[in-house]
Amino acid sequence: MNLKLLFAASLIAAFCSWYVCGLIPGRNARGILRGALIALFCSPGVVVGHGIGVVPSLAALYWQPSIFSIVPILVVWVIALAVIFWIPALRNHRNEWPPSVEEIFLRAYAVKFVFFGVVAAVLMLALIFTDFPHAVWVDMLKYGVFFGGALANLLLCYWATRARQANPFMTPLFFAGPALPAAAPVVFFLWYGGGAIGGLIGSGRQRIASWVSLALFAPLFANSSFRIYLAATAQPHVTIGGGVIGNAAMAALFAVLAVAAWWLLRRAADAESIAILSRQDDIDV
Repeated sequence: MNLKLLFAASLIAAFCSWYVCGLIPGRNARGILRGALIALFCSPGVVVGHGIGVVPSLAALYWQPSIFSIVPILVVWVIALAVIFWIPALRNHRNEWPPSVEEIFLRAYAVKFVFFGVVAAVLMLALIFTDFPHAVWVDMLKYGVFFGGALANLLLCYWATRARQANPFMTPLFFAGPALPAAAPVVFFLWYGGGAIGGLIGSGRQRIASWVSLALFAPLFANSSFRIYLAATAQPHVTIGGGVIGNAAMAALFAVLAVAAWWLLRRAADAESIAILSRQDDIDV
């Protein structure tokens, strides 16, 4: 199994277990169990024979039981307990089951967005830098995470700016930031731009969002166009990801997205301006 995908799954398991533990009535018991589950799922262990194959220590214990897997669990458990019992919001946090969507995504949204960004970045890292057998489904997953991260950040930032009046330019960094050290800069650029567009729409600034969308997709179109040139002129032994056809399709997609987003957001801004003027006229009358 891909070690990076296993780590992404363990992070999600730790996140879900936090809310499951919210049903425990006792504060101390709840905090101790939460710390233990975080340590089991998230403490890093090294699997010998896989190079620097880092997996959750729980998996390392299953594959190769060793003191080098037990010690990280105990260390992370102590750290998790210290953080949980030191911060009142974590120490006292309880929730109903199932927790509300707002509870999961918007309570302490800055920390949550960073967490979601880390999971998405790990998935992107696994799909880009792991030698999967060449198959269509792998490419679909890769581009699905590439565009899905931008869409997820757009929705998260839209909701945060509407419900919490979050900053539409700062909030996208929480989700997109983890992608910067994990993947190519273009991934960060797309994810951040998607979040900025969502935040601007959520704060009612569709006209600015239209220009941000144009500033986002135009460079991506130029990048794909340049890759078409590289693929067409490359030596036979040089491989350009996507080739001529793949990069041409991406360039066409970015061109359509640039024009469509700019036009639709401009129309929405004009319609809102007309609605505001109409309401003012009714008040004057």
